[in-house]
Amino acid sequence: MADSPRVRDDVVVRLQSVRDLKQELYEPLHFRGGLLPQEAPAVSLPAGRAEDVARVQPTLALGIAPNGPGDYRLAVRVQHRDLLRSARLDAIYRAARGEVDVRYIGRLAKQDAPGKPTRERPLRVGASVGHYAITAGTIGAFVRVPGEERARILSNNHVLADENRGNPGDEILQPGRLDGGRSGADRIGALELFVALEMTAVNEVDAAIAMLDADVEIDPQMPGIGRLQELAAPEEAHRVVKIGRTTGQTTGYVSAIEVDNVVVEFSTGSLRFDGQLEVSGTAEGPFSLGGDSGSLVVTADKPRALGLLFAGSDQGGPEGFGLTYANPIASVFDRLGIDSLW
Repeated sequence: MADSPRVRDDVVVRLQSVRDLKQELYEPLHFRGGLLPQEAPAVSLPAGRAEDVARVQPTLALGIAPNGPGDYRLAVRVQHRDLLRSARLDAIYRAARGEVDVRYIGRLAKQDAPGKPTRERPLRVGASVGHYAITAGTIGAFVRVPGEERARILSNNHVLADENRGNPGDEILQPGRLDGGRSGADRIGALELFVALEMTAVNEVDAAIAMLDADVEIDPQMPGIGRLQELAAPEEAHRVVKIGRTTGQTTGYVSAIEVDNVVVEFSTGSLRFDGQLEVSGTAEGPFSLGGDSGSLVVTADKPRALGLLFAGSDQGGPEGFGLTYANPIASVFDRLGIDSLW
């Protein structure tokens, strides 16, 4: 039986109420990525130059956690252990009247690779890939851009564009360099476009596309899942699946949406992200590991594209496996001018 209009309206009101509270609490966290001046003396930071310490600090991230069908609560993700007993966290508890989902997640890092996989022809989703200068990440999807007949591959900036250091036309290898990919022999295409990662501003996506060479064949099916045609809204998702270079096909569930002030370690420094998806693995294992960066997160019930995986924590999920973070796919498509999935 379908929900009545009154039930649907109540869900919208509850979701918007949590959004409003999150925004109210997030405003003061802009300072140094969340470290308020009055809290600094109580937080352990390494001794060093003041201008270095004043950059983005991992502190508290705020999002929205599903709490059963049609219900939501404030998600608080603690990235610095000293803040577990802080005045800031106490104030959040009071403002939310105790209706909070708090997890300590520790450090968050881009999901770059340990080594393994092989050459794949035709290309498939989940295969090892990378800019010629990086280790290896994952082919997330094959996509179309307006007015072009040739397929593009979608992955992260840090996979295809080497964290802004790449240039359009740079060689893309499959498998990635760590997996034995060689310049020339394993070239599949060239970097076309990336969304620049911002050191001093808040980021929304870690994303890039590469144009495939004309003679490279692809298999647009996601192995064991099928061919995707649609996108999913974050609030519609619960159980999810992904296929990654390192962990292959794994399942998990969306544990928070619209997560702001997520601080992620890159080789170029710590960067802030807003509006992110959080995915938890299961007791069977983590949802992702290093090398799974660029994987497409897909809804499990009716397969639809949901997010672009880019980072993971080392704590906070079931059995201590950590949590995974992904950019909402609609934001990725918008920023890269992608028309549709292939």
